Amino acid sequence: MMRSKPSRSPILDEIELPVPRLPGAFDGMRIVHLSDLHLTYWNSRLSDWKLALTRLKCDVLVITGDLAHRAWLWRQTLPNVLRLLEGISPELGIYFILGNHDSPELGPALTQFGLRQLCNEAVILKRGGERLALVGIAQHRRIDTDIPAALRNVHADDCKIMLLHYPDLVHAAAAARVDVCLAGHTHGGQICYPDGRPIIRHDSLPREMCAGVNRVDNTWLVVSRGMGKAALRVRMFCPPQMMVITLARGPVIASATE
Repeated sequence: MMRSKPSRSPILDEIELPVPRLPGAFDGMRIVHLSDLHLTYWNSRLSDWKLALTRLKCDVLVITGDLAHRAWLWRQTLPNVLRLLEGISPELGIYFILGNHDSPELGPALTQFGLRQLCNEAVILKRGGERLALVGIAQHRRIDTDIPAALRNVHADDCKIMLLHYPDLVHAAAAARVDVCLAGHTHGGQICYPDGRPIIRHDSLPREMCAGVNRVDNTWLVVSRGMGKAALRVRMFCPPQMMVITLARGPVIASATE
């Protein structure tokens, strides 16, 4: 289900997810998922990421928090996020939520340039007379989370794609009948054993759920390792990544961890 394209710098993981409730008009929908940019200053590594992004074809791009590295440096972060995304214009838009490293001021600043912040709210994507709910949860702090408020304009039978920063909110999302959760925060552990097992989880989920694709009840959880670094500015056996997720209408054959 997941395959990586080898590259000198950016690692692109392509994931295909079967989603039983996916409307037919969205069959084959491609989502670019970025997370944990921790972006303050531009560097050559980011130029590589930008080049890789401009070559991708997608229907929507989402960012699941921690665009900035330090909340108080959000003004330095702003132009570099815009530089990273310059020239990228998916048909269905670019959406983001904030993470614990972000300043609340960063969100409104980015929206002035055409990005859409989702803060305990949903946007209804429409195509071919059908609808899909893209739901964003406010997670600058855990206490900001309000899933019922985020779903107030969503129909019970809508297919729901939810943006989380903290992956362990997946249980609450599953209880709300969310079909796919996209999350970050963990950095995949950032510093791992040689077999990829994280030393630090940054989350209450089991270590094996710190990154990658898992099934929780009837909900997919896709956790990105992210692009940046926090605390110790180093990664070990845990390279940065960006994801392209292709949704396919159809039954889930297996529920094992991918």
